[in-house]
Amino acid sequence: MRKLLLGMFLLLFTATSLMAQSGEDAFKAAKKAIDAYNLNNDAAKLTEAVDMAEKAIDSDAVQADPKMMLKLGDIYAAAINTYVINRSTGLSDERFTDNAAIKGAKAYMASFDASEKKGDQKKALKGLSELQGNITNQGIYAIQDKDFADALEAFETSIMAHDFLTSNGGESTMTPDKLNDDRYYAGLSAVLLEKFDAAEPMFLALREAGYDDSGVYDGLFKVYSGKGDLDTAAKYLAEGRAKYPEESGLLFNEINLYIEQNKLSELIEKLEEGITAEPDNPSLYIVLGQTFEKLYTTETEAGNAEKAAEYFEKAQSTYARGLEQDKDNAKLIYATGLLIYNRGAAMSQELVELGNDFSKEGQRKYEALKTKVDAEFEKALPYFQKAEMSDPSDMSTLIALKEMYARNDEYEISNEFKARIEKVQAGETIEKSYFKEKGM
Repeated sequence: MRKLLLGMFLLLFTATSLMAQSGEDAFKAAKKAIDAYNLNNDAAKLTEAVDMAEKAIDSDAVQADPKMMLKLGDIYAAAINTYVINRSTGLSDERFTDNAAIKGAKAYMASFDASEKKGDQKKALKGLSELQGNITNQGIYAIQDKDFADALEAFETSIMAHDFLTSNGGESTMTPDKLNDDRYYAGLSAVLLEKFDAAEPMFLALREAGYDDSGVYDGLFKVYSGKGDLDTAAKYLAEGRAKYPEESGLLFNEINLYIEQNKLSELIEKLEEGITAEPDNPSLYIVLGQTFEKLYTTETEAGNAEKAAEYFEKAQSTYARGLEQDKDNAKLIYATGLLIYNRGAAMSQELVELGNDFSKEGQRKYEALKTKVDAEFEKALPYFQKAEMSDPSDMSTLIALKEMYARNDEYEISNEFKARIEKVQAGETIEKSYFKEKGM
């Protein structure tokens, strides 16, 4: 038994020694390669140095040695510097390793922490200071590549490196303005990733510093609305709107907030403001028209016919204003048709009730109302047809046309639109308009 235990101990000791030796050997190979690169600028040697550094970095023995970690920091610094030069000059966008600047920064900080000699600590701080600009560059390139996770980590590392340098007697190259820029990009990346807890301190620090960019308030709004705290979101949004009244992005946030809170009168005011700022934005006309439609429905259900008619007219005129800007906009054309169609559909509910009244007076009312309902549907149809001519693949338009032609007992046409719906659902795009092919 003792022999077995001794054998297991020796096996474990040998394996551990080999791992340590493997890490140290990898470091030696990395050092040799980077020294050769520094002599002759051979890119293959830099690649070799980085590859060996990747193997050495996880070794406990290497991590405990400040000189080794300093050298690994130098290797990663050379890798990111060469990458930045190559990419900025258009030579290449190939990376020697992912997140070289971050790895370099962590290596320098680890070297400092493991050092007992002031001279070694100064070297680590100097390496970290010289790396700072490229930590930011790595984050900027990550944003350009839409790799927001890497961007967030890079900008967070930039801020961490600055704090590390200033708290340990080093010299940070980051000015207050540059540091705030990195905070801004970190917050932006975090919001895009919906990592609101990471974004929150960045934007709060920028607000406290008086960072002059409306994006700070856009960020705070998105952070707190994303966390479900609409009151705080509204507070910062109002502050931003007061500071940047001409900024349309904040205005659209305000519109979205009022939609979320169902504050229709405030919403209408802000939508009109948005249309003044961006008269060629069809989405604003659509949302405003739909808001009037909602009020029309509410007043109709409450039995306020006069007020309902007023809101119906406002909805219709809003869509018409949008079409004055873009007469072929399929969504605005469809919205106009749907408005009229829905009024006819609402009348149809009353028609069902009258259908159960078989008295002479009941039948007279039924026929009179049916004439009105049919007229509404007939008025809606040309809008759906025109919408289909503008966008033959729009699903909402295709469904409306299928239903309307089925209602008119024109099943051949209805089935044509049913087939088109199935094609769109299967991922196809309808290239040719049915009605254009019919010569309309």
